[in-house]
Amino acid sequence: MGQFSMEISGHSGSVLSGNQHPLFEKLRDTPVETAHWRRAQELAIRYRYQDVFDVGALRPHYDAALKLCAFVAKNAGIKFSPIDPDSYKWKGPPVPLLALCALSLFASDWEMNSAITMFAKLLKAPAPVDLSLGNVIGLNPFHEYTPWRLLRLSADLAAEGFEGSDYPGQLAALETRLREQHRLWKQQNP
Repeated sequence: MGQFSMEISGHSGSVLSGNQHPLFEKLRDTPVETAHWRRAQELAIRYRYQDVFDVGALRPHYDAALKLCAFVAKNAGIKFSPIDPDSYKWKGPPVPLLALCALSLFASDWEMNSAITMFAKLLKAPAPVDLSLGNVIGLNPFHEYTPWRLLRLSADLAAEGFEGSDYPGQLAALETRLREQHRLWKQQNP
C-alpha cells in the first residue's frame, strides 16, 4: 500500500492508505465519552483473566432500545436529561430511561411500534403513590453495555494485531531480530 504524509496544526504524520479500513469499520460506532473508556479500563482490571458475558450478542436489542429512548425523549414532553437525544448513541441515554425502554421492548417482543404504544400508555397513567414500586425488577440488561463493548473491541483488536497483521508473528519476528542484534553485539564486544 502507498503512503502519504499530511500536516495538521504544525504536526506531521504518516498515514498508510487502505490498511486501516478494517480498524475504522470496527471503531465506526464506538462512543467517545471518556467516562465509558475509564469504566472499561476499570472493568478490565477487575475481571482480568475471568470469563465474562459478551455483550455483542445484545447489540441489535441495545440499538433498538437506544432508538426508543431517543424517540421517547423527543416526543414525550418530558426532559429526561440535558443530553440531546440524538447524542444517546455516543453519550448514552439516562440509565432509568434505557431500562424502561428495554423493558417496554422486551414486553413488546422487540417490536418498536408496540413498545411506543406501550410507552404512550405509561405516560398517560396516573402518577404512582409509591415511587419505589417501580424498582421491582431492578435489572437493566444494558447496564454498562458500552464499557463492556469497548473491552470486547479492545480484545478483538489486540488479538488481530496492528494494521490487521498477525500479532504473534510480529512478536516472533521482533524476538528473532533482537536476538540477532544481541548475537552480533556480543561478537563485537567479547
